[in-house]
Amino acid sequence: MASLEDFTQMQGFDECKNEAIERKKMGRILEAGRNAPSPGKRQTLEFVVIEDEGTLERLSTILGDNRVKRAPVSVVILTDPERMKRAVRNYSNACYAEALGAAQNMRILASSEGLCSNLVTDFDSVSVCELLDAPEKKNATAVVSFGYSEAPVAPVDRFGLGKMCFYDEYGSQIDSVFDGWNWEGYEDEKRRYGKRVRGFIKKLRDSVTKRL
Repeated sequence: MASLEDFTQMQGFDECKNEAIERKKMGRILEAGRNAPSPGKRQTLEFVVIEDEGTLERLSTILGDNRVKRAPVSVVILTDPERMKRAVRNYSNACYAEALGAAQNMRILASSEGLCSNLVTDFDSVSVCELLDAPEKKNATAVVSFGYSEAPVAPVDRFGLGKMCFYDEYGSQIDSVFDGWNWEGYEDEKRRYGKRVRGFIKKLRDSVTKRL
């Protein structure tokens, strides 16, 4: 399973090495996508794995993103709005959320496997489905490209947890809790501070006693 450290190091790419991705490795990545949460438990996702150079080039043109044709593998994430509609009122947004959850799972797992990845959304779904000969009822919702890169693009800096995470109510922060990913929670932090304070008081008392 990918760790939170893998998540923070997840990287995109501008250029990929001309190196195939092992099928077993891609299998693990796809499995991570398959296990993403599904609104209404409808499980509308399907994946089309593209390795053919000609198809990748045509897909790249449709998406308007040259990184797609530079990567050895791209995964088109299909959703089924009609299937989602049976259980979820806002089925369009639900399909989008399901696809992005799968894409994020795959990207995190890919990072732990030493791969860079690139996510593309908001494109002409009809053209992509026609390229793949997918049924009309399907919707091409996202495309994730994977590859090995010697010059990965680092993720943008993020706000620290101390600036955007609160306890119990908005604005309630304990900055030191959020110094990194490995914080254990508010109660643990209180106990830790309490132990430090008690230790300091004991040292102070011992020092005063010695002086007396």
